[in-house]
Amino acid sequence: MNISRKTDYALRMLSMLVTSKDGLLSVRSVAERAGVPYSFARSIQHGLVQAGIIESLRGVNGGMRLKMDASEVTIRRIVEAIQGPIVVNECTGDAAECGRRDDCCYHPIWMGAQALVHNYLDSVTLDDVVNNKRNPAVDPKFADRSRFGEYVPRGEACTAAE
Repeated sequence: MNISRKTDYALRMLSMLVTSKDGLLSVRSVAERAGVPYSFARSIQHGLVQAGIIESLRGVNGGMRLKMDASEVTIRRIVEAIQGPIVVNECTGDAAECGRRDDCCYHPIWMGAQALVHNYLDSVTLDDVVNNKRNPAVDPKFADRSRFGEYVPRGEACTAAE
């Protein structure tokens, strides 16, 4: 999984919308303040509108603003609005087709890693980061191998890809 520059820009733009006094900002002003090329900012705006995170208002006094409360917008939702589904390995995606999936001893590891990433990013909102300046802690057991939970027996030993 890679967080793209486009996603980083989207997060910067959304932070500005969260802290905006009237909640409505022009794409051009946000692009300039965030250091994002205008055409790129328009593309990001489009993705965020499609995802229902912001709305775009046309006209002289138009601009963009959050469509949802910042406490309801998760970081995962933003990442997936810009980049598509978060997958840690090709075999963990919705449309994944792998002939070794049922016999692969690594598949459960990739699925577990994906679940951890999804759960973590779902637990952080724009409001948490921008207004409250906080992020949830990662469970220390994942940083210390001696604290891992019990392993689930798999049965037969893993064999090399055949």
